[in-house]
Amino acid sequence: MASSYAGAGIPLTLSALARLALNDATLKGNARTYASPYLYALTACESMSDYYGADSADMLARYALGNLSSWRGESARAWKAEMTARLSSTSVSR
Repeated sequence: MASSYAGAGIPLTLSALARLALNDATLKGNARTYASPYLYALTACESMSDYYGADSADMLARYALGNLSSWRGESARAWKAEMTARLSSTSVSR
């Protein structure tokens, strides 16, 4: 299930969403340091039901989101809202 990012109406895969975060200039410091391994792993996943090695994309997304708590700004809010929506939609469908 690919949803749109920040209301742009453009459907994005999970890997595209992870690349957006990694390429965002406002992602700095500890947020970048600690979330990057999870975001890089998510670039190999297309949906929350995918796996990267033994780790589910759902778990990787939750860890990335937790490590991005200090990321601030408009793009951070939009990214976190999109990821939270995807996580809550997968939790309901289980």
